[in-house]
Amino acid sequence: METHQFAIRLLHELHAGRTESTAALLKGGECDSAELCAFLAKSKLAGYVYALIRDTPLLEYFKAGEVQRLADSYAHQVARCEKSLALHSALRKSLDEASIRFLTLKGLYLGQRFYGDVQLRFMWDVDILVQATELQATLDAVGTLGLQLPPQAGFDPRNTFWSIHAVEVRGEAGKLDIHYTIRNIPGLRFDIESMWSHAQTFEVGGCTLQTLSDSDTLLVAAVGLGADLQTSHHSLRKIWDLYMILRTLDGAMDWRAYFRERENEQSLRLVVNVFAFCLHLLGAEKECPRLWDAMAQYAAVIKIHGQAEAERIFLRPRQSLANRLLYARLLPISSLQYWLRWCITLPVRVWHYGK
Repeated sequence: METHQFAIRLLHELHAGRTESTAALLKGGECDSAELCAFLAKSKLAGYVYALIRDTPLLEYFKAGEVQRLADSYAHQVARCEKSLALHSALRKSLDEASIRFLTLKGLYLGQRFYGDVQLRFMWDVDILVQATELQATLDAVGTLGLQLPPQAGFDPRNTFWSIHAVEVRGEAGKLDIHYTIRNIPGLRFDIESMWSHAQTFEVGGCTLQTLSDSDTLLVAAVGLGADLQTSHHSLRKIWDLYMILRTLDGAMDWRAYFRERENEQSLRLVVNVFAFCLHLLGAEKECPRLWDAMAQYAAVIKIHGQAEAERIFLRPRQSLANRLLYARLLPISSLQYWLRWCITLPVRVWHYGK
């Protein structure tokens, strides 16, 4: 069994709390434990797995050094979480003083709401959304916290020509991504004002967040994973994120209404294919029955069929041409338009992101 396949089975068993079947899986020897730990660490899921097994007999199926590696990953994850919460508190104070509204995206909310504990999910940084007209004022305000732009970001990212949707600032307080839109994807028309109007308040680790609705959080996760598939920069953690959201929302979400909204913004083809990729790869089609039923009406636009195809997409190397060609087919513009835009904006993106 491939390491990623074993990891997926392990995650399912642990998430369901099936200790005995998890033990049988680990005991079966279908995957080398050292390779598994390395894969989990690379996928930023080692801390999550450790949190689920640390108080169980399942630790005995790992060597002492592997247990320590998992434990260190979890400790690092907790430390990053605490730093993110501290940064959010400082942001709240700084931006409130500047009368700048902001919404917290992804990490902190996603971890608490869909994993059940903010410390269970690894976070790279803090993401916020501000009004496009307040981007410069936000940069000035966070500058007082020692958060600064990298030297190469010397232009206005709001120019749609650059295809950049956020700017990153860093300092001793941490790393912050300041979004002025969700994604800058040609042909897609995100209703940012609607996202602001449907924002909600949520408590995480003693911090009060203003964040997106669950529906909009799902959209951000799906579109973000789609953009990662474009460059084969995806990881199992982001796929598991989407699965956790879908599984949580399936029973209450009006999927047909949700997909009508995606049609209006031209993101339907991208979103339903990202959903199909996630559910097929994880073998989770039956775990989201209402979603799966609603997706049936869009069979004509779904390009990803079955687990084998999802695995081929997952296993392709970075910057795979095949994955980029697939992504181009999921946008509401022609492939020619996609490639022209990609080529024209490439130098600026390389300069801005340094990669």
